[in-house]
Amino acid sequence: MKYVGKVASMALLAALLAGCASTPDNDNGLSTEVNVESVLQSADKIHRHWRNTLVDAEGLMLYAPERYTTMMESWQRADNLFKDIQSSPDLANQSYSLFSSVTYLDRFYNDIEAVKSNYTELVDLKKIADRVLEPAMTQLAYLNSIDANAHYRSEFVRLNRFYSNLFSFVARGNLNRAREEQTEFLSRAHSLEVRVIKRIYIAPQEEALRQLRREDVRYYAPLSYSTVEDEIKAGKDLIDNQPRAFDAINQVVSSIEFELAHAAHIAEEVKYLRDRNRDEYENYILAIEGKMLGISKALNDSDLRDQPLAEQAKRLSSDAADTRQQYELVKRKAKPNQQQLQLETLKGLIEKQNQQIAKLQAQLSAIPPVPAVPLQDQQATGLLNTGELEARPAHMNAVKQAGEAESNSSAVAVAANEEDEGKEI
Repeated sequence: MKYVGKVASMALLAALLAGCASTPDNDNGLSTEVNVESVLQSADKIHRHWRNTLVDAEGLMLYAPERYTTMMESWQRADNLFKDIQSSPDLANQSYSLFSSVTYLDRFYNDIEAVKSNYTELVDLKKIADRVLEPAMTQLAYLNSIDANAHYRSEFVRLNRFYSNLFSFVARGNLNRAREEQTEFLSRAHSLEVRVIKRIYIAPQEEALRQLRREDVRYYAPLSYSTVEDEIKAGKDLIDNQPRAFDAINQVVSSIEFELAHAAHIAEEVKYLRDRNRDEYENYILAIEGKMLGISKALNDSDLRDQPLAEQAKRLSSDAADTRQQYELVKRKAKPNQQQLQLETLKGLIEKQNQQIAKLQAQLSAIPPVPAVPLQDQQATGLLNTGELEARPAHMNAVKQAGEAESNSSAVAVAANEEDEGKEI
């Protein structure tokens, strides 16, 4: 019996002790939950910052590819760890592996620190490289703008590989070597630029010339064909010296296209003439002369067929030049000059001033004259009342305005006269 009582007493004591110890455990559990939530909020803030920062970080790969790869690998691990912690918050303070005391959260921050360190280093390298290699970067950007890769792919790939090596020298701190290699890069890039511009502007004209050669234009019109060759050579020389002088290049291209069309037409005329019989030569010449007659009739109703064709062409050229000169002269006379416009303006001002003078004179005529009364009599009799004092200033103002209008009218008239005299002279 005593044994049972002792057992019951011990069980009751254990229950009491357990009850007393339950309150601190609950407090610790609540404190742990609050701590985990705070930690997750801080980790989420850091995660969002680097996620947004690295969205546009791909451009940094050019400055140090290996460092960029290391940074992105660290970020990938940190991103995966954060997603695991976010899905199971209890993992935050648990060991990442059985053989290490490093927690999931510690491993996340370690990877974030690696991301930060590499990112900072890449940004610093970018600042240096952008300053040292600015000419090379500008040149490559221009080659991309003219689609050099599409025209000469293999050459562009080799040049791009050379370009990447320049940044390797900067990453290793060898700036002098980077500058030396940049000089060679610019020379090669310029050569590629010239080739691309020639392919864009000159190559189509060369292909058109080859087509004319296949059509025997070189045989039927050798002089015209040679002129096209000279124009193409001039275009190439221009691009060699000034590959970005696009206004001049376009002018040369237009000249080449003109000469190509001219050579083709001349060749056709020669073919046509060679295919005719001798009996048809006269009709051919008469047809040409008939066209020239139409031109001479249109110019001055003249007939020049009693003269050789060469003389007819010379006279037509002279008559056309005279007709154009006369046309320009008539057009200039029909257009009012600046002096005439100024004269018309002055005449208008004179007319307005005369109208104003007439109006003021009419106002003066309507005002009754005021009798002159001595000042002493005015004071004695009280005739100097308020109405008379107001009438006098109005009268004086009207007189003053009339005088000013006449003065302005005279000045305008003088100016108009001077303008007329200057025109006559």
